[in-house]
Amino acid sequence: MVTRFPNPARRATMKFMSVGLSRVDSRIRRARVDVYGAELDLCTRAATIFWHRFGQVPLVVGEGAWVPLPEPMGDLRGRLVVEGVDRRTCALLEHRLARGNRDWTYERGPWVGAEATARAAGVDAGAAGVLRKVLWLFYCERWPLQFADGCGWGSGGYGPLIAAALADPAHMRARWELLILTGALQWPACEGGLERIASHSHGEEFYAAP
Repeated sequence: MVTRFPNPARRATMKFMSVGLSRVDSRIRRARVDVYGAELDLCTRAATIFWHRFGQVPLVVGEGAWVPLPEPMGDLRGRLVVEGVDRRTCALLEHRLARGNRDWTYERGPWVGAEATARAAGVDAGAAGVLRKVLWLFYCERWPLQFADGCGWGSGGYGPLIAAALADPAHMRARWELLILTGALQWPACEGGLERIASHSHGEEFYAAP
């Protein structure tokens, strides 16, 4: 159901969002994709989706919740559960709401532990290195959330992936390499590469607070 802003103050909030922030609210994260905007309260995990075209009165088109991924990712990534807003729009906004941790690099982060754990469990070095890249790329390239479990960021962590690699090494390595080459099935494999990982750079938006 579409509702108009109930008061001028809320309308001003959306206008403020649309032209960019001059200060940081420590609990509010905002994103915009085309005519849609999202406002996320990290304290209450409440999410509001707006429709706002230039010159038009902003409309609230959906209200719901933000469901973060399990730790250690946590609120860096999460799902928008908003009734009345299509899944594709939510996915685009989820991508823009994603944030990074400045302390994480390809050489330092959860993927390093995943590789070490995999090798200690008996996964060969090559496959363990590919697993590390999968976790890293899901994080830094903000892969779609439907791949979270298969990339080691679900509720089971990367343990199930290691178990699967021990049971069927060739199959799991091929699957991981396909994810890397296609950016989690976002482009043809011929456009990807397996050796582009460590040089990946981020824009400041990725680290913007909160």
